[in-house]
Amino acid sequence: MSTPARNENDHTDDYGAENAVNLRTQRLKRQTPRPEPEPEPPAAAEDDSAAADNDTTDHDQQFADPYAVGQDALAANEEPVAEPYPARPGGLFDPETEADTNPATWGWRGKLNAATGLRMLPKPDSAEVRFRTSITRIQQSLPGCSVVSVIGLKGGAGKTPTTLALSNTFGRHRGRGVVAWDANEATGTLGDRAARTTDPELGPWDVLEHASELASAAAVSGVLGRYLRLQPTLDEVLAADNSTIRERGIGWDECAALMAVLRRHRDLIFIDTGNNPLAPNWLWAVEHSDLLVVPVPLRRDMAQQAYRMLEGIAARGFEHLVRSAVVLTTVTPESDPDLEEGIAKEFGHLGIEHVIRVPYEPQFATGNRLVYDRLAAGTLEAYTNVAAGIADLLSHSAHGRTQTLSDSYAPQQMQRPPDAPRRHTRYGRAESYPQQPVRYAAPDSPYPRSETHPEPTPLWDRTTNQPKGRPR
Repeated sequence: MSTPARNENDHTDDYGAENAVNLRTQRLKRQTPRPEPEPEPPAAAEDDSAAADNDTTDHDQQFADPYAVGQDALAANEEPVAEPYPARPGGLFDPETEADTNPATWGWRGKLNAATGLRMLPKPDSAEVRFRTSITRIQQSLPGCSVVSVIGLKGGAGKTPTTLALSNTFGRHRGRGVVAWDANEATGTLGDRAARTTDPELGPWDVLEHASELASAAAVSGVLGRYLRLQPTLDEVLAADNSTIRERGIGWDECAALMAVLRRHRDLIFIDTGNNPLAPNWLWAVEHSDLLVVPVPLRRDMAQQAYRMLEGIAARGFEHLVRSAVVLTTVTPESDPDLEEGIAKEFGHLGIEHVIRVPYEPQFATGNRLVYDRLAAGTLEAYTNVAAGIADLLSHSAHGRTQTLSDSYAPQQMQRPPDAPRRHTRYGRAESYPQQPVRYAAPDSPYPRSETHPEPTPLWDRTTNQPKGRPR
């Protein structure tokens, strides 16, 4: 019997790594039972149920699918909620204001710096630092044209001096673009109290006669300065009309036309209002204001009038102006300081939060022209801090509203009203107001007679030296 040939690739006989295993002789080992898992805490179960609910909600969310691309594809377009970007610690590129490194000029530190040439910085919580911070706040960006009305119903409350103090403060620290406007019907005193006047003294009717040209697209910005009175603090004054013999004064339409001109060429307008809350110019100023400033001496009658005024403004639908109003209280020689707490509480019922005490300035009550640099240091500091608060409120309201890049309203040229006709005399003769005062006198009177207006001879009986028509 022949032996089969061995395959050269078969190395089975040579494999001696391990012995062969007979599987028939092996027995299966009994497996040890696994321990049952511990029950999960209830919170985990609630989380699972909440996750299931979320999955169900996400699955049930349907998207508009007009082109039949499928809900899964549309769901993939939804931007996932990303984790908030971690806040980066302060560094070199933070948009922080550069620290003020100027040496102190107030107090003993300022005196020591001036005497020895040192550069000691003021304390961080000092009044000088607050003053510098207020100046920075005044200089912040104010988009658009902001309007601040200084209002009150009683004469002597300080509306005109307050208007000038605020306008001068903004002009000093912001530069050109600030205007104080006397919006009285006629004969306002803003121009008389301003530090500087012009010759001739132009007023609102001069602006209205050229309103269409000044508000046109071809108007030059500097031409408005001809009708305004530039002050040493670089703000400007639009004084009221001083005529007392016109047929009518400044009303609603005139205020609208004047504002159309001012807002085109200037950035910040302070309005000095009158005392009549029913006058059209007063109502126009309130309705078109961004902020109200109410000066209130600590007197019961003035505080009561201011409260009624603000209550009426709120009743007309301008609650937002009342809530944001700035009330400036001051202790005058005839006022009662004990009323301050009660007055602040009463104004708080109207939602007013800004009740600020300002120092009494004697020059406000003199009736003379107010020069900003001659005011007391405490007055300048107080009104600078008040102006900073006003700038913050204006900035908040300006950024919250949509800015208008153009105004479709174009005022037309207006003619100043003629002089009112003179009343009829008892003798039946009507005359217009003369340009010069008439001086009537008897023929033998030692007082000279006006050459422009000679004696009305028809009304004088030279024979009896008595007025004609008088019974003898």
